[in-house]
Amino acid sequence: MKRSVLVLLALFQFMLIFCPARADVSVSMRLDREEATIADSISMVVSIAGARESDSPPVFKGMEDLDVTQGGTSSRFEVINGQVNSGIDYTFFLQPKKTGTFEIGPVEVTVDGKTYRSNTATLTVVKQPESSGTDRGPLFLTARLSSIKVYVEEQSIYTLKLYHQTRVSNISLDLPEIEHLTFRQLGKPIEYQSFYNGRSYDVVEVRYALIPSEEGICGIEPSRMKMTVAQPMRRSHRGFFDDPFFSFSTGRTMAVISEPLELNVLPLPGKGKPSDFSGLVGNFKINSKLEPNKIKAGESATLTVLVSGSGNVNRIPDLKWPEPDHIKIYADEPVLKVKEDAKGLSGSKTMKWALVPEKEGRYKISPLTLNFFDTKAHRYREIETSRLSFSVLPGEVKQIQASTDYSNGQKIEGHVKKAVKELGHDILPIHTSIKDLGKGSIVRPGGLVFWFVFIGPFFIYAVVFLGLKLGKKSDRSLATLTAKKAAKKFIRKCRQDGLSSSDLALSFRTYLNERFDLSLGSLTSEEAAEILKSEGADLDTARKIQSILKGLEDAVYTGKGQKACALGEGASQLVRQIEKEIR
Repeated sequence: MKRSVLVLLALFQFMLIFCPARADVSVSMRLDREEATIADSISMVVSIAGARESDSPPVFKGMEDLDVTQGGTSSRFEVINGQVNSGIDYTFFLQPKKTGTFEIGPVEVTVDGKTYRSNTATLTVVKQPESSGTDRGPLFLTARLSSIKVYVEEQSIYTLKLYHQTRVSNISLDLPEIEHLTFRQLGKPIEYQSFYNGRSYDVVEVRYALIPSEEGICGIEPSRMKMTVAQPMRRSHRGFFDDPFFSFSTGRTMAVISEPLELNVLPLPGKGKPSDFSGLVGNFKINSKLEPNKIKAGESATLTVLVSGSGNVNRIPDLKWPEPDHIKIYADEPVLKVKEDAKGLSGSKTMKWALVPEKEGRYKISPLTLNFFDTKAHRYREIETSRLSFSVLPGEVKQIQASTDYSNGQKIEGHVKKAVKELGHDILPIHTSIKDLGKGSIVRPGGLVFWFVFIGPFFIYAVVFLGLKLGKKSDRSLATLTAKKAAKKFIRKCRQDGLSSSDLALSFRTYLNERFDLSLGSLTSEEAAEILKSEGADLDTARKIQSILKGLEDAVYTGKGQKACALGEGASQLVRQIEKEIR
Protein backbone atom coordinates (compact mmCIF):
# COMPACT_ATOMS: atom_id res chain seq x y z
CA MET A 1 0.00 0.00 0.00
CA LYS A 2 2.77 2.45 0.95
CA ARG A 3 4.63 1.61 -2.22
CA SER A 4 1.56 2.39 -4.37
CA VAL A 5 1.12 5.75 -2.66
CA LEU A 6 4.77 6.64 -3.27
CA VAL A 7 4.44 5.72 -6.95
CA LEU A 8 1.34 7.93 -7.32
CA LEU A 9 3.06 10.84 -5.60
CA ALA A 10 6.08 10.49 -7.88
CA LEU A 11 3.84 10.43 -10.95
CA PHE A 12 2.00 13.51 -9.72
CA GLN A 13 5.26 15.42 -9.20
CA PHE A 14 6.44 14.35 -12.66
CA MET A 15 3.29 15.80 -14.21
CA LEU A 16 3.72 19.02 -12.28
CA ILE A 17 7.29 19.44 -13.53
CA PHE A 18 7.10 18.28 -17.13
CA CYS A 19 3.53 19.01 -18.21
CA PRO A 20 3.24 22.53 -19.62
CA ALA A 21 0.85 24.81 -17.79
CA ARG A 22 -2.01 26.40 -19.66
CA ALA A 23 -1.22 29.94 -20.72
CA ASP A 24 -4.82 31.19 -20.62
CA VAL A 25 -5.67 32.71 -17.24
CA SER A 26 -9.24 33.68 -16.41
CA VAL A 27 -11.09 34.85 -13.29
CA SER A 28 -14.75 34.20 -12.54
CA MET A 29 -16.96 35.00 -9.57
CA ARG A 30 -20.25 33.46 -8.44
CA LEU A 31 -22.71 33.93 -5.55
CA ASP A 32 -24.63 31.06 -3.99
CA ARG A 33 -27.87 33.04 -4.53
CA GLU A 34 -29.02 36.32 -6.05
CA GLU A 35 -31.51 37.31 -3.33
CA ALA A 36 -31.04 37.31 0.45
CA THR A 37 -32.31 39.01 3.59
CA ILE A 38 -30.27 41.50 5.55
CA ALA A 39 -29.67 38.84 8.23
CA ASP A 40 -28.29 36.22 5.81
CA SER A 41 -24.74 35.22 5.04
CA ILE A 42 -24.00 34.94 1.31
CA SER A 43 -21.22 32.70 -0.03
CA MET A 44 -19.04 34.06 -2.85
CA VAL A 45 -16.44 31.96 -4.69
CA VAL A 46 -13.69 33.58 -6.80
CA SER A 47 -12.18 31.02 -9.21
CA ILE A 48 -8.84 31.49 -10.97
CA ALA A 49 -8.28 29.12 -13.89
CA GLY A 50 -4.92 28.54 -15.57
CA ALA A 51 -2.70 29.45 -12.61
CA ARG A 52 -1.50 27.62 -9.52
CA GLU A 53 -1.13 30.76 -7.44
CA SER A 54 -1.77 34.50 -7.56
CA ASP A 55 0.56 37.35 -6.70
CA SER A 56 -1.87 38.71 -4.10
CA PRO A 57 -5.38 38.01 -2.72
CA PRO A 58 -8.39 39.14 -4.81
CA VAL A 59 -9.36 42.82 -4.73
CA PHE A 60 -13.09 43.61 -4.68
CA LYS A 61 -15.24 46.38 -6.09
CA GLY A 62 -18.80 47.24 -5.12
CA MET A 63 -18.43 45.96 -1.54
CA GLU A 64 -19.01 49.21 0.35
CA ASP A 65 -22.38 48.06 1.71
CA LEU A 66 -21.26 44.55 2.66
CA ASP A 67 -18.95 43.06 5.26
CA VAL A 68 -16.53 40.55 3.70
CA THR A 69 -15.03 37.63 5.62
CA GLN A 70 -12.54 35.20 4.09
CA GLY A 71 -13.62 31.56 4.26
CA GLY A 72 -10.76 29.53 2.79
CA THR A 73 -8.74 28.58 -0.27
CA SER A 74 -8.68 25.37 -2.31
CA SER A 75 -6.62 24.24 -5.32
CA ARG A 76 -7.55 22.03 -8.25
CA PHE A 77 -5.38 20.20 -10.79
CA GLU A 78 -6.15 18.09 -13.86
CA VAL A 79 -4.36 16.94 -17.00
CA ILE A 80 -6.29 16.91 -20.31
CA ASN A 81 -4.54 15.77 -23.49
CA GLY A 82 -1.14 16.48 -21.98
CA GLN A 83 -2.14 19.99 -20.91
CA VAL A 84 -2.19 20.92 -17.23
CA ASN A 85 -5.35 22.70 -16.11
CA SER A 86 -4.85 24.11 -12.64
CA GLY A 87 -6.71 26.68 -10.61
CA ILE A 88 -7.45 28.26 -7.24
CA ASP A 89 -10.79 28.90 -5.54
CA TYR A 90 -11.15 31.64 -2.90
CA THR A 91 -14.27 31.48 -0.72
CA PHE A 92 -15.68 34.59 1.00
CA PHE A 93 -18.79 35.27 3.09
CA LEU A 94 -20.78 38.47 2.60
CA GLN A 95 -22.96 40.09 5.28
CA PRO A 96 -25.25 42.91 4.00
CA LYS A 97 -25.34 46.19 5.92
CA LYS A 98 -28.58 47.44 4.37
CA THR A 99 -31.31 46.49 1.92
CA GLY A 100 -31.20 47.27 -1.80
CA THR A 101 -29.79 45.97 -5.08
CA PHE A 102 -26.00 45.87 -5.34
CA GLU A 103 -23.65 45.28 -8.26
CA ILE A 104 -20.91 42.96 -6.98
CA GLY A 105 -17.57 43.04 -8.77
CA PRO A 106 -15.59 42.90 -10.83
CA VAL A 107 -12.94 41.12 -8.78
CA GLU A 108 -9.34 41.89 -9.72
CA VAL A 109 -6.58 39.30 -9.39
CA THR A 110 -2.89 39.73 -10.31
CA VAL A 111 -1.05 36.72 -11.76
CA ASP A 112 2.60 37.04 -12.88
CA GLY A 113 2.34 40.83 -12.79
CA LYS A 114 -0.77 40.97 -15.01
CA THR A 115 -4.19 41.99 -13.67
CA TYR A 116 -7.28 39.98 -14.58
CA ARG A 117 -10.90 40.96 -13.93
CA SER A 118 -13.89 38.74 -13.26
CA ASN A 119 -17.54 39.06 -14.21
CA THR A 120 -20.07 40.99 -12.12
CA ALA A 121 -23.13 39.73 -10.25
CA THR A 122 -26.28 41.36 -8.92
CA LEU A 123 -27.34 40.83 -5.29
CA THR A 124 -30.76 41.90 -4.03
CA VAL A 125 -31.05 42.32 -0.25
CA VAL A 126 -34.57 42.47 1.18
CA LYS A 127 -35.89 43.04 4.68
CA GLN A 128 -36.10 40.16 7.08
CA PRO A 129 -39.63 38.71 7.27
CA GLU A 130 -41.76 40.02 10.10
CA SER A 131 -41.52 37.70 13.10
CA SER A 132 -44.27 37.08 15.58
CA GLY A 133 -42.00 37.91 18.50
CA THR A 134 -42.47 34.43 19.95
CA ASP A 135 -39.74 31.82 20.14
CA ARG A 136 -40.41 29.29 17.38
CA GLY A 137 -37.93 26.80 18.77
CA PRO A 138 -34.91 25.11 17.21
CA LEU A 139 -36.76 23.80 14.12
CA PHE A 140 -39.46 25.40 11.95
CA LEU A 141 -40.50 25.96 8.33
CA THR A 142 -41.56 29.21 6.65
CA ALA A 143 -43.20 29.95 3.27
CA ARG A 144 -43.31 33.17 1.25
CA LEU A 145 -44.59 34.36 -2.16
CA SER A 146 -42.66 36.92 -4.18
CA SER A 147 -46.00 38.38 -5.31
CA ILE A 148 -49.47 37.70 -3.93
CA LYS A 149 -51.19 39.17 -7.02
CA VAL A 150 -50.38 37.82 -10.49
CA TYR A 151 -52.03 37.36 -13.89
CA VAL A 152 -53.01 34.03 -15.40
CA GLU A 153 -49.80 32.26 -16.61
CA GLU A 154 -47.62 34.76 -14.70
CA GLN A 155 -45.21 33.15 -12.28
CA SER A 156 -44.81 33.89 -8.58
CA ILE A 157 -41.80 32.58 -6.65
CA TYR A 158 -42.75 30.26 -3.75
CA THR A 159 -39.85 30.11 -1.24
CA LEU A 160 -39.62 27.56 1.57
CA LYS A 161 -37.02 27.97 4.33
CA LEU A 162 -36.20 25.34 6.93
CA TYR A 163 -34.61 26.94 10.02
CA HIS A 164 -32.79 24.44 12.24
CA GLN A 165 -30.33 24.56 15.13
CA THR A 166 -29.83 20.79 15.28
CA ARG A 167 -28.40 18.46 12.66
CA VAL A 168 -31.01 17.13 10.23
CA SER A 169 -30.88 14.52 7.47
CA ASN A 170 -33.15 12.52 5.13
CA ILE A 171 -35.26 15.57 4.30
CA SER A 172 -38.40 14.99 2.22
CA LEU A 173 -40.98 17.56 1.12
CA ASP A 174 -44.71 17.26 0.43
CA LEU A 175 -46.05 20.19 -1.58
CA PRO A 176 -49.76 21.00 -1.61
CA GLU A 177 -51.67 19.64 -4.58
CA ILE A 178 -53.77 22.47 -6.00
CA GLU A 179 -55.84 22.34 -9.17
CA HIS A 180 -54.86 24.85 -11.88
CA LEU A 181 -51.56 25.62 -10.09
CA THR A 182 -48.21 24.21 -11.26
CA PHE A 183 -45.05 23.97 -9.13
CA ARG A 184 -41.68 24.07 -10.96
CA GLN A 185 -38.56 23.72 -8.80
CA LEU A 186 -35.94 26.41 -9.44
CA GLY A 187 -32.49 24.89 -9.07
CA LYS A 188 -31.18 22.82 -6.20
CA PRO A 189 -31.76 23.61 -2.49
CA ILE A 190 -29.14 25.90 -0.97
CA GLU A 191 -27.82 26.04 2.60
CA TYR A 192 -26.57 29.06 4.53
CA GLN A 193 -26.70 30.75 7.95
CA SER A 194 -29.16 33.41 9.05
CA PHE A 195 -30.81 34.98 12.10
CA TYR A 196 -34.43 34.83 13.20
CA ASN A 197 -35.71 36.65 16.31
CA GLY A 198 -32.09 37.33 17.26
CA ARG A 199 -31.12 33.65 17.18
CA SER A 200 -28.67 32.04 14.76
CA TYR A 201 -29.95 29.24 12.51
CA ASP A 202 -28.77 27.04 9.67
CA VAL A 203 -31.17 27.46 6.76
CA VAL A 204 -32.15 25.12 3.92
CA GLU A 205 -33.89 27.09 1.16
CA VAL A 206 -35.76 25.73 -1.86
CA ARG A 207 -37.65 27.76 -4.47
CA TYR A 208 -40.50 26.97 -6.83
CA ALA A 209 -42.15 28.85 -9.68
CA LEU A 210 -45.94 28.88 -9.20
CA ILE A 211 -47.81 29.22 -12.51
CA PRO A 212 -51.62 29.54 -12.28
CA SER A 213 -53.76 28.55 -15.25
CA GLU A 214 -57.10 30.01 -14.06
CA GLU A 215 -58.19 33.27 -12.48
CA GLY A 216 -59.52 33.63 -8.93
CA ILE A 217 -58.42 33.49 -5.30
CA CYS A 218 -56.16 30.47 -4.86
CA GLY A 219 -55.55 29.17 -1.33
CA ILE A 220 -52.15 27.50 -0.89
CA GLU A 221 -52.23 24.93 1.87
CA PRO A 222 -49.17 24.45 4.12
CA SER A 223 -46.21 22.47 2.81
CA ARG A 224 -44.98 19.61 4.97
CA MET A 225 -41.31 18.77 5.43
CA LYS A 226 -40.25 15.49 7.05
CA MET A 227 -36.71 14.74 8.29
CA THR A 228 -34.54 12.86 10.76
CA VAL A 229 -33.39 15.08 13.64
CA ALA A 230 -30.21 14.06 15.50
CA GLN A 231 -30.51 13.86 19.28
CA PRO A 232 -27.39 13.25 21.41
CA MET A 233 -27.59 10.60 24.13
CA ARG A 234 -27.60 11.78 27.73
CA ARG A 235 -24.36 10.96 29.59
CA SER A 236 -24.86 9.77 33.12
CA HIS A 237 -21.55 8.00 33.81
CA ARG A 238 -18.54 9.88 32.50
CA GLY A 239 -15.92 7.16 32.91
CA PHE A 240 -17.91 4.59 31.00
CA PHE A 241 -19.08 6.89 28.20
CA ASP A 242 -15.53 7.79 27.28
CA ASP A 243 -15.78 4.61 25.18
CA PRO A 244 -16.52 5.56 21.54
CA PHE A 245 -19.06 2.71 21.31
CA PHE A 246 -21.49 4.70 23.43
CA SER A 247 -20.59 8.24 22.27
CA PHE A 248 -23.10 8.39 19.44
CA SER A 249 -26.31 10.26 18.64
CA THR A 250 -29.73 8.83 17.92
CA GLY A 251 -32.17 10.31 15.45
CA ARG A 252 -35.93 10.55 15.47
CA THR A 253 -38.32 11.43 12.69
CA MET A 254 -39.98 14.83 12.87
CA ALA A 255 -42.23 16.86 10.56
CA VAL A 256 -42.82 20.61 10.32
CA ILE A 257 -45.38 22.57 8.29
CA SER A 258 -45.33 26.04 6.79
CA GLU A 259 -47.88 28.83 6.92
CA PRO A 260 -50.90 28.76 4.56
CA LEU A 261 -50.79 31.42 1.85
CA GLU A 262 -53.19 33.01 -0.59
CA LEU A 263 -52.61 33.96 -4.24
CA ASN A 264 -54.85 36.36 -6.15
CA VAL A 265 -54.86 35.41 -9.86
CA LEU A 266 -56.10 38.16 -12.18
CA PRO A 267 -57.56 37.48 -15.65
CA LEU A 268 -55.76 38.72 -18.73
CA PRO A 269 -57.53 41.85 -20.02
CA GLY A 270 -59.72 41.50 -23.09
CA LYS A 271 -59.02 45.04 -24.28
CA GLY A 272 -56.27 45.13 -26.90
CA LYS A 273 -55.90 41.37 -27.00
CA PRO A 274 -54.47 40.32 -30.42
CA SER A 275 -56.42 37.80 -32.45
CA ASP A 276 -53.34 35.57 -32.79
CA PHE A 277 -52.37 35.76 -29.07
CA SER A 278 -50.67 32.48 -28.07
CA GLY A 279 -50.92 32.94 -24.30
CA LEU A 280 -47.31 34.11 -23.92
CA VAL A 281 -46.97 36.06 -20.64
CA GLY A 282 -43.84 37.74 -19.28
CA ASN A 283 -41.17 39.96 -20.78
CA PHE A 284 -39.60 39.01 -24.13
CA LYS A 285 -37.45 40.35 -26.95
CA ILE A 286 -36.74 39.20 -30.50
CA ASN A 287 -33.57 39.27 -32.61
CA SER A 288 -32.88 38.18 -36.17
CA LYS A 289 -29.97 37.85 -38.55
CA LEU A 290 -29.51 36.82 -42.17
CA GLU A 291 -26.21 35.40 -43.38
CA PRO A 292 -24.60 35.68 -45.78
CA ASN A 293 -26.09 38.86 -47.21
CA LYS A 294 -24.59 38.15 -50.64
CA ILE A 295 -24.92 34.80 -52.39
CA LYS A 296 -24.72 33.43 -55.91
CA ALA A 297 -27.59 31.97 -57.85
CA GLY A 298 -28.24 28.42 -56.70
CA GLU A 299 -26.85 28.98 -53.18
CA SER A 300 -28.83 29.53 -49.96
CA ALA A 301 -28.90 32.04 -47.10
CA THR A 302 -29.93 31.27 -43.51
CA LEU A 303 -32.41 33.40 -41.57
CA THR A 304 -32.15 32.95 -37.76
CA VAL A 305 -34.74 34.34 -35.32
CA LEU A 306 -34.16 34.20 -31.55
CA VAL A 307 -37.00 34.89 -29.08
CA SER A 308 -35.79 35.14 -25.46
CA GLY A 309 -37.07 36.39 -22.12
CA SER A 310 -38.63 35.42 -18.78
CA GLY A 311 -42.09 33.96 -18.22
CA ASN A 312 -43.95 30.95 -19.57
CA VAL A 313 -41.35 30.34 -22.30
CA ASN A 314 -43.01 27.07 -23.31
CA ARG A 315 -45.75 29.23 -24.90
CA ILE A 316 -43.39 30.85 -27.42
CA PRO A 317 -45.07 30.05 -30.77
CA ASP A 318 -43.39 28.82 -33.94
CA LEU A 319 -43.25 31.91 -36.15
CA LYS A 320 -44.52 31.56 -39.71
CA TRP A 321 -44.55 33.95 -42.64
CA PRO A 322 -45.79 33.79 -46.24
CA GLU A 323 -43.32 32.59 -48.82
CA PRO A 324 -41.89 35.54 -50.76
CA ASP A 325 -41.95 35.53 -54.53
CA HIS A 326 -39.12 33.64 -56.24
CA ILE A 327 -37.73 32.27 -52.91
CA LYS A 328 -38.10 28.73 -51.67
CA ILE A 329 -38.09 28.37 -47.87
CA TYR A 330 -37.00 25.30 -45.89
CA ALA A 331 -37.65 25.49 -42.10
CA ASP A 332 -35.47 23.76 -39.49
CA GLU A 333 -36.86 22.24 -36.31
CA PRO A 334 -37.19 24.99 -33.63
CA VAL A 335 -34.98 24.62 -30.54
CA LEU A 336 -36.48 25.56 -27.15
CA LYS A 337 -34.21 26.06 -24.12
CA VAL A 338 -35.69 26.58 -20.63
CA LYS A 339 -33.58 27.96 -17.80
CA GLU A 340 -34.54 27.67 -14.12
CA ASP A 341 -32.82 29.97 -11.62
CA ALA A 342 -33.64 31.86 -8.43
CA LYS A 343 -35.50 34.55 -10.39
CA GLY A 344 -37.88 32.09 -12.03
CA LEU A 345 -38.35 30.51 -15.44
CA SER A 346 -36.65 32.01 -18.48
CA GLY A 347 -35.32 30.75 -21.77
CA SER A 348 -35.23 31.12 -25.53
CA LYS A 349 -36.51 29.64 -28.77
CA THR A 350 -34.35 29.54 -31.89
CA MET A 351 -35.96 29.22 -35.33
CA LYS A 352 -34.04 28.90 -38.61
CA TRP A 353 -35.01 28.95 -42.29
CA ALA A 354 -32.92 28.23 -45.39
CA LEU A 355 -33.75 30.71 -48.18
CA VAL A 356 -33.08 29.55 -51.73
CA PRO A 357 -33.72 32.28 -54.37
CA GLU A 358 -34.76 31.19 -57.85
CA LYS A 359 -33.06 34.04 -59.73
CA GLU A 360 -30.58 36.83 -59.21
CA GLY A 361 -31.51 40.26 -57.80
CA ARG A 362 -32.14 42.09 -54.55
CA TYR A 363 -34.54 40.48 -52.05
CA LYS A 364 -36.18 42.07 -48.99
CA ILE A 365 -37.33 39.96 -46.05
CA SER A 366 -40.53 41.11 -44.35
CA PRO A 367 -40.31 41.35 -40.54
CA LEU A 368 -41.81 38.62 -38.35
CA THR A 369 -44.06 39.69 -35.44
CA LEU A 370 -44.72 38.23 -31.99
CA ASN A 371 -47.40 39.19 -29.43
CA PHE A 372 -47.23 38.72 -25.66
CA PHE A 373 -48.71 40.20 -22.48
CA ASP A 374 -46.17 42.35 -20.62
CA THR A 375 -46.69 41.78 -16.88
CA LYS A 376 -44.62 44.85 -15.96
CA ALA A 377 -46.43 47.28 -18.28
CA HIS A 378 -49.80 45.48 -17.74
CA ARG A 379 -50.61 45.51 -21.47
CA TYR A 380 -50.24 43.54 -24.68
CA ARG A 381 -47.16 44.23 -26.77
CA GLU A 382 -46.09 43.38 -30.29
CA ILE A 383 -42.44 42.99 -31.19
CA GLU A 384 -40.96 42.32 -34.62
CA THR A 385 -37.69 41.39 -36.29
CA SER A 386 -35.51 43.85 -38.17
CA ARG A 387 -36.01 44.48 -41.87
CA LEU A 388 -33.40 42.41 -43.66
CA SER A 389 -32.30 42.01 -47.27
CA PHE A 390 -29.75 40.12 -49.30
CA SER A 391 -28.39 40.15 -52.84
CA VAL A 392 -28.20 37.27 -55.30
CA LEU A 393 -25.36 37.55 -57.80
CA PRO A 394 -25.13 35.74 -61.13
CA GLY A 395 -23.79 32.20 -60.85
CA GLU A 396 -20.67 30.87 -62.55
CA VAL A 397 -21.00 30.27 -66.32
CA LYS A 398 -20.24 26.69 -67.30
CA GLN A 399 -17.18 26.36 -69.54
CA ILE A 400 -18.16 25.03 -72.98
CA GLN A 401 -15.70 23.65 -75.58
CA ALA A 402 -16.26 22.61 -79.13
CA SER A 403 -15.18 19.08 -79.85
CA THR A 404 -15.19 17.05 -82.97
CA ASP A 405 -17.29 13.96 -83.44
CA TYR A 406 -15.09 11.87 -85.69
CA SER A 407 -17.84 9.42 -86.38
CA ASN A 408 -19.62 11.83 -88.70
CA GLY A 409 -17.10 14.67 -89.01
CA GLN A 410 -19.35 17.25 -87.20
CA LYS A 411 -18.46 19.46 -84.23
CA ILE A 412 -20.60 19.32 -81.05
CA GLU A 413 -20.52 21.38 -77.85
CA GLY A 414 -20.02 19.80 -74.45
CA HIS A 415 -18.32 20.10 -71.06
CA VAL A 416 -14.57 20.08 -70.98
CA LYS A 417 -13.26 16.67 -69.98
CA LYS A 418 -9.94 16.17 -68.31
CA ALA A 419 -7.62 13.41 -69.40
CA VAL A 420 -7.35 10.40 -67.13
CA LYS A 421 -4.12 10.61 -65.17
CA GLU A 422 -2.49 7.63 -63.51
CA LEU A 423 -1.58 8.55 -59.95
CA GLY A 424 0.15 5.35 -58.86
CA HIS A 425 0.05 1.58 -58.45
CA ASP A 426 -1.26 -0.65 -55.65
CA ILE A 427 1.28 -1.22 -52.91
CA LEU A 428 0.49 -4.93 -52.68
CA PRO A 429 0.31 -7.21 -55.74
CA ILE A 430 -2.88 -8.97 -56.74
CA HIS A 431 -2.56 -12.75 -56.44
CA THR A 432 -4.28 -14.86 -59.03
CA SER A 433 -3.58 -18.25 -57.44
CA ILE A 434 -3.81 -19.67 -53.91
CA LYS A 435 -0.32 -21.15 -54.38
CA ASP A 436 1.16 -17.67 -54.13
CA LEU A 437 -0.08 -17.39 -50.57
CA GLY A 438 1.91 -20.38 -49.36
CA LYS A 439 5.26 -18.82 -50.07
CA GLY A 440 6.74 -16.66 -47.38
CA SER A 441 3.68 -16.94 -45.15
CA ILE A 442 4.54 -16.37 -41.51
CA VAL A 443 1.40 -18.10 -40.16
CA ARG A 444 1.46 -21.55 -41.76
CA PRO A 445 -0.01 -24.79 -40.40
CA GLY A 446 2.34 -26.68 -38.17
CA GLY A 447 4.54 -23.69 -37.43
CA LEU A 448 5.21 -22.21 -33.99
CA VAL A 449 3.48 -18.95 -34.81
CA PHE A 450 0.41 -20.84 -36.07
CA TRP A 451 -0.02 -22.67 -32.76
CA PHE A 452 0.64 -19.51 -30.77
CA VAL A 453 -2.00 -17.52 -32.70
CA PHE A 454 -4.71 -20.16 -32.65
CA ILE A 455 -4.05 -21.98 -29.37
CA GLY A 456 -2.50 -19.19 -27.27
CA PRO A 457 -5.74 -17.26 -26.50
CA PHE A 458 -7.44 -20.42 -25.19
CA PHE A 459 -4.46 -21.20 -22.99
CA ILE A 460 -4.38 -17.63 -21.60
CA TYR A 461 -8.13 -17.76 -20.93
CA ALA A 462 -7.79 -21.05 -19.04
CA VAL A 463 -4.96 -19.68 -16.88
CA VAL A 464 -6.91 -16.52 -16.02
CA PHE A 465 -10.07 -18.52 -15.29
CA LEU A 466 -8.29 -20.88 -12.93
CA GLY A 467 -6.56 -17.96 -11.24
CA LEU A 468 -9.88 -16.23 -10.60
CA LYS A 469 -11.44 -19.43 -9.27
CA LEU A 470 -8.54 -20.05 -6.92
CA GLY A 471 -8.64 -16.41 -5.84
CA LYS A 472 -12.33 -16.61 -5.00
CA LYS A 473 -11.78 -19.87 -3.17
CA SER A 474 -8.96 -18.36 -1.14
CA ASP A 475 -11.12 -15.31 -0.36
CA ARG A 476 -13.92 -17.57 0.87
CA SER A 477 -11.48 -19.56 2.94
CA LEU A 478 -10.08 -16.40 4.49
CA ALA A 479 -13.58 -15.12 5.28
CA THR A 480 -14.50 -18.47 6.90
CA LEU A 481 -11.32 -18.43 8.97
CA THR A 482 -11.97 -14.86 10.11
CA ALA A 483 -15.54 -15.76 11.12
CA LYS A 484 -14.39 -18.75 13.20
CA LYS A 485 -11.76 -16.64 14.97
CA ALA A 486 -14.33 -13.93 15.80
CA ALA A 487 -16.77 -16.49 17.26
CA LYS A 488 -14.08 -18.25 19.31
CA LYS A 489 -12.81 -14.93 20.62
CA PHE A 490 -16.29 -13.90 21.75
CA ILE A 491 -17.05 -17.26 23.40
CA ARG A 492 -13.78 -17.11 25.37
CA LYS A 493 -14.71 -13.61 26.52
CA CYS A 494 -18.12 -14.83 27.75
CA ARG A 495 -16.47 -17.49 29.94
CA GLN A 496 -14.54 -14.91 31.97
CA ASP A 497 -15.62 -14.40 35.55
CA GLY A 498 -17.07 -11.05 36.56
CA LEU A 499 -17.84 -9.98 32.99
CA SER A 500 -19.65 -6.61 33.10
CA SER A 501 -22.49 -5.43 30.87
CA SER A 502 -20.20 -2.83 29.37
CA ASP A 503 -17.53 -5.40 28.47
CA LEU A 504 -20.08 -7.83 27.04
CA ALA A 505 -21.69 -5.14 24.86
CA LEU A 506 -18.28 -4.07 23.59
CA SER A 507 -17.35 -7.71 22.84
CA PHE A 508 -20.64 -8.25 21.01
CA ARG A 509 -19.95 -5.19 18.83
CA THR A 510 -16.41 -6.42 18.08
CA TYR A 511 -17.73 -9.87 17.14
CA LEU A 512 -20.31 -8.51 14.68
CA ASN A 513 -17.82 -6.11 13.08
CA GLU A 514 -15.18 -8.81 12.61
CA ARG A 515 -17.66 -11.52 11.62
CA PHE A 516 -19.34 -9.49 8.85
CA ASP A 517 -16.41 -7.20 7.98
CA LEU A 518 -18.19 -4.06 9.24
CA SER A 519 -16.93 -0.72 10.48
CA LEU A 520 -19.91 0.37 12.59
CA GLY A 521 -18.58 1.66 15.88
CA SER A 522 -21.97 2.65 17.30
CA LEU A 523 -24.03 -0.45 16.52
CA THR A 524 -27.54 -0.42 18.06
CA SER A 525 -29.62 -3.47 18.91
CA GLU A 526 -31.97 -2.78 15.98
CA GLU A 527 -29.06 -2.49 13.54
CA ALA A 528 -27.54 -5.74 14.82
CA ALA A 529 -30.82 -7.60 14.28
CA GLU A 530 -31.19 -6.20 10.75
CA ILE A 531 -27.63 -7.22 9.86
CA LEU A 532 -28.18 -10.77 11.11
CA LYS A 533 -31.44 -11.14 9.17
CA SER A 534 -29.82 -9.83 5.99
CA GLU A 535 -26.96 -12.35 6.38
CA GLY A 536 -29.38 -15.30 6.61
CA ALA A 537 -29.88 -15.74 10.37
CA ASP A 538 -33.25 -17.00 11.59
CA LEU A 539 -35.79 -14.34 12.61
CA ASP A 540 -36.11 -15.81 16.11
CA THR A 541 -32.33 -15.79 16.60
CA ALA A 542 -32.08 -12.17 15.46
CA ARG A 543 -34.81 -11.17 17.91
CA LYS A 544 -33.03 -12.91 20.78
CA ILE A 545 -29.79 -11.09 19.93
CA GLN A 546 -31.72 -7.80 19.82
CA SER A 547 -33.25 -8.56 23.23
CA ILE A 548 -29.85 -9.30 24.81
CA LEU A 549 -28.27 -6.13 23.36
CA LYS A 550 -31.26 -4.10 24.52
CA GLY A 551 -30.82 -5.48 28.04
CA LEU A 552 -27.13 -4.58 27.99
CA GLU A 553 -27.94 -1.03 26.81
CA ASP A 554 -30.54 -0.62 29.57
CA ALA A 555 -28.01 -1.78 32.16
CA VAL A 556 -25.49 0.73 30.87
CA TYR A 557 -27.93 3.65 30.74
CA THR A 558 -29.19 2.98 34.29
CA GLY A 559 -25.67 3.09 35.73
CA LYS A 560 -25.24 -0.71 36.11
CA GLY A 561 -22.77 -1.11 33.26
CA GLN A 562 -19.80 -1.99 35.47
CA LYS A 563 -21.64 -4.66 37.46
CA ALA A 564 -21.27 -8.38 36.74
CA CYS A 565 -23.53 -9.65 33.95
CA ALA A 566 -25.33 -13.01 33.83
CA LEU A 567 -26.03 -12.92 30.10
CA GLY A 568 -22.66 -14.27 28.98
CA GLU A 569 -23.65 -17.95 28.68
CA GLY A 570 -26.84 -17.16 26.76
CA ALA A 571 -24.94 -14.84 24.41
CA SER A 572 -22.29 -17.49 23.66
CA GLN A 573 -25.00 -20.07 22.83
CA LEU A 574 -26.67 -17.60 20.47
CA VAL A 575 -23.37 -16.93 18.70
CA ARG A 576 -22.95 -20.68 18.14
CA GLN A 577 -26.48 -20.75 16.73
CA ILE A 578 -25.67 -17.84 14.42
CA GLU A 579 -22.62 -19.65 13.05
CA LYS A 580 -24.78 -22.69 12.23
CA GLU A 581 -27.51 -20.69 10.50
CA ILE A 582 -25.37 -18.47 8.28
CA ARG A 583 -22.71 -21.06 7.42
